[in-house]
Amino acid sequence: MLTAVDHILLQVSDLTSAAATYERLGFHVSLVEPSGSVVESAYIVFDDFYLQLREGGPFEGLSEVALRSDDLEAEVARVKSAGFEVTDIADDPVDGDVGTLSRRRATIDLATRVGLVQHDHDSGARLAYLGGRHAHPNTATALERTYVAVEDIERDLRVFESVFGKPAPEPEIGTVIMSLMSVFYFGDIGIAVAEPRGPGPTADALEANGPGLFQVLFRGQHLDEAAGIITANGGPAPQRGTRLSGESALLNLPESACGAYVALAGPA
Repeated sequence: MLTAVDHILLQVSDLTSAAATYERLGFHVSLVEPSGSVVESAYIVFDDFYLQLREGGPFEGLSEVALRSDDLEAEVARVKSAGFEVTDIADDPVDGDVGTLSRRRATIDLATRVGLVQHDHDSGARLAYLGGRHAHPNTATALERTYVAVEDIERDLRVFESVFGKPAPEPEIGTVIMSLMSVFYFGDIGIAVAEPRGPGPTADALEANGPGLFQVLFRGQHLDEAAGIITANGGPAPQRGTRLSGESALLNLPESACGAYVALAGPA
């Protein structure tokens, strides 16, 4: 079974610059220095999830969502039986540092790359390795959702149903990103499959980069405070929006967030 969104990968062209960018957005960024290895990644860490900033790759932006499994062999067999190509299961030490934290993984290479991972360590060990628990100055407390832009939600939901092994929830309107979306939940984190419904972030992401991951949305405790921190740090003022629920949202655009839309939702 797929039990949780484990981590999301953000490819960046320069790690030092990207870490500074996300600190300007009010996140605490952890740099891990594996013994005998070149530092290629930085992490924005929450209790049981992290956003990984990794240097290298053909573009800047969100490139992979990794889902945690409690039976990786069974999950790989299920996805293969549904007709998808999946890599062989391989050892995948965190950050390339053999002997520190280990896990196994396989990958499904769709428009959005989907990783399937099973840990050989507990969440406490990983949290300690990634620098421990730190408060984020922008008041972000958890990832709520990540978003995948698609051209045809009715068609593409069938693909995600097969990959995720669960039926698609009833589509809903996304008023901030201007989309029709269906949100698959793994634990407390949702993966929203979104088709544009007019001009806005979903349409812009689809036009710029084609189908794939384009946004991460975090819970924020104080959005006015978060916006003030971003502008005080020299960043552009985030756009403000209102969700269908009436809740407030802040949206940082890709040009100020290394190719990704980065949002906060919560009380003003």
